[in-house]
Amino acid sequence: MTEHFTGHNKARLEAGPNRFFLACAILALSIAFLMSAALAGTTAFRKEWQYASGAKI
Repeated sequence: MTEHFTGHNKARLEAGPNRFFLACAILALSIAFLMSAALAGTTAFRKEWQYASGAKI
């Protein structure tokens, strides 16, 4: 009976790092997506601001 639990714990410990790396990968992709969205937003805002300032002249 204890062999079953030992095997279960061993399998759980071996699966731990995989989940950790998966979580890190998801976090990195989320940060990259947010940064690209922010960069696209600021670029669009700058172009709109340039267009508005050019219209005043």
